[in-house]
Amino acid sequence: MMLALTALAHDRSLPQSVVMSAIQFALEHSYKKDANGQEVRVDLNPDTGDTVVRTIKIVVDEVEDEGIEISLSQAQSHYPDITIGEEITTGYIEPDPGRITAQTSRQLLLQKLREAERQLVADEYSDRIGEVMTGTVQRIEGRDVIVSLGRGEAVMPLQEQVAAEKYRVGQQLKFIISKLDQERRGPEVIVSRSNIDLLKGLFEIEVPEINTGIIEIKNIVREAGSRSKIAVNSNQENIDAVGACVGLRGLRIQNVVNELLGEKIDVIEWSEDPVEFIIKSLSPSDVEAVKLNASDKSAQVVVPENQLSLAIGKDGQNVRLAAKLCGWKVDIQSDSSKKEVSENTAITELSKKGIDLNTEEILKVARISTANQIKKMNDEDLLKISGMTKKRLEEVRSQIPAASSSKLEAVDEKERAKVEELAEKIVNENEVFSPEDIVEIVESSSSVNQVNEPESEEKDKSEEVKEDDIWNIDSIVKKKNKKSKKGVIRFAEDIEDLKS
Repeated sequence: MMLALTALAHDRSLPQSVVMSAIQFALEHSYKKDANGQEVRVDLNPDTGDTVVRTIKIVVDEVEDEGIEISLSQAQSHYPDITIGEEITTGYIEPDPGRITAQTSRQLLLQKLREAERQLVADEYSDRIGEVMTGTVQRIEGRDVIVSLGRGEAVMPLQEQVAAEKYRVGQQLKFIISKLDQERRGPEVIVSRSNIDLLKGLFEIEVPEINTGIIEIKNIVREAGSRSKIAVNSNQENIDAVGACVGLRGLRIQNVVNELLGEKIDVIEWSEDPVEFIIKSLSPSDVEAVKLNASDKSAQVVVPENQLSLAIGKDGQNVRLAAKLCGWKVDIQSDSSKKEVSENTAITELSKKGIDLNTEEILKVARISTANQIKKMNDEDLLKISGMTKKRLEEVRSQIPAASSSKLEAVDEKERAKVEELAEKIVNENEVFSPEDIVEIVESSSSVNQVNEPESEEKDKSEEVKEDDIWNIDSIVKKKNKKSKKGVIRFAEDIEDLKS
């Protein structure tokens, strides 16, 4: 008995105590059919192999099922010290199982051992989620592929498989441990070949610079089994991110491709400039021009006529992956449509200042559409805008320099003093607004806080409030009340009184 127990535990890579519990469980459920519905306990002696089968009842305060329960008072008549919840032996069964009992016991034992194996594997790999491991295809059960991880088995369900791959028994592949599934057939380790993290993990294995942090993976998009694009960035100026991932003579990238059974991989240098990033994302095709549209974060891309099919890719795969990688909707057009695109370009305030159209669209994403807004912002805040690079910032500042903080404060103080003086002048005993209200109204209807152009233009723009602008002030209408007194703003005509 002991020898058989040891051999079974060794074959299953399970502790002997677990195997012993499984055998007891299988025998108890098998003998229960011979116990007329009573609970059964099996006592095994691993040294001698002796087996004792007992029928038992549970001691309870109030009996609900006489087949498996006994009252406390009745139990204490035989065992005075017994308490609620304990078991008492009510009889014995001859341990001589028939063919059916033995077959049932065997099936239950194998089931219990498989559950114990899955639990053991789940406990071992619970802290290794996201790790890439080498596994061997053990067998195929329906649509699931059972993978041996060396110690225990894992399951690769259909949704984690790559449609283009054909799996065969004995095949060695790289898998990523995706998760622990508690809902299928007990605890199971789920592995994947289609997960995007498998590609990331393979690059981390092949490219040491990624593990050390010298090279950073910015984004990965993948259509498993067909094509992937990975954007990388170097944190050191003298390190070529793309070159490090490709390796000498393409050795590193080829190792990754081989592990993915021939899946095509484009390694792209990441750029914070969306125009540059979109151009690189569409590789291997050439790009002539890119026009951004901030309203729906889309981009019109112009490519040579002979590169159009290459840019779009088979079934639109290349442009689809490029759009996911850079985060912009990409519309591909041939160079024959380039004239049509340029003719539809609207003239805006920033374009008049000489700001590049794509830079203008990047600023629009941050709700910046006037030169005055750009003047008031410092360089650090502008660089925080997504897509704004140092090169673009230099171009912006060459056209729209930043206003000095001292000038801003001087203009604000001067205009504020004028507004407060006007408020005191027009408020009398029949006031409609308080001085504070007047200040707020005038500030909201004029360009008090805006920085004027250079002094040569300042005199031309420092005019009185125009009559057309008066109608933008809240609570002013065009009908005059004859009883209104001078100095009280109720209607538009009162403005004329203030000018005299």
